[in-house]
Amino acid sequence: MDYVTIEHRIGYSFNDKDLINFAFTHKSSDQLKNYERLEFLGDAVIGTAVGEYLYYNFPDLPEGELSKYRAILVRLENLCKMAEGLKIQEFILKERDDDTMNKVNKRIISNVYEAVIGAIFIDSSYEKAKEILLSHISRFNPDINEEIIVNVDFKTTLQEAIQKKTGNTPKYHVIEKKGPDHHSIFTVCVKIDNEIFGYGDGPSKKNAEQNAAKKALKKISRKIK
Repeated sequence: MDYVTIEHRIGYSFNDKDLINFAFTHKSSDQLKNYERLEFLGDAVIGTAVGEYLYYNFPDLPEGELSKYRAILVRLENLCKMAEGLKIQEFILKERDDDTMNKVNKRIISNVYEAVIGAIFIDSSYEKAKEILLSHISRFNPDINEEIIVNVDFKTTLQEAIQKKTGNTPKYHVIEKKGPDHHSIFTVCVKIDNEIFGYGDGPSKKNAEQNAAKKALKKISRKIK
């Protein structure tokens, strides 16, 4: 096992090198310990770290949206993408005579990545494991923040949040329209129980409503109990 190369690619130097062996050993190997227990731990660490990251970096998003984007970041395909970017699949130990293991599949690669994060957690701390994980996310998902912001449907998010809390539905009203029809700017307000929660501007009513809903989401936590 080339510990130096593995640690360089991951960005972490292990105190206990045995943890590297365990993290990279598939159950098909005849070794006594494999990655499964570390995978179990790493899965929990990754879920918590990503959840914490989203919570603090996207304060406008309610629980449903946070859960959706956490699922995107921790899904098999994304973990495999990061692992393959680090080329750690080259070091997975498996039984060579097992036909089903002739090619390391994406699930195995993502499992090993989870085991690696679990191993860092055991070898160091949650904070260090989170730091390494987020560095990988930043490296291999450089546009993730923009993707989350662009794909948020603020009107739907607001409606779901309000209906969950009160059972009511937000209402949108055009306050003003400026400029000619081919270049108009709309100003819209969103009301919840006849109280204005936010204003939004945009080149169309739909866009202005989205912007108003986005601002309204900021007030939900302190306005609706």
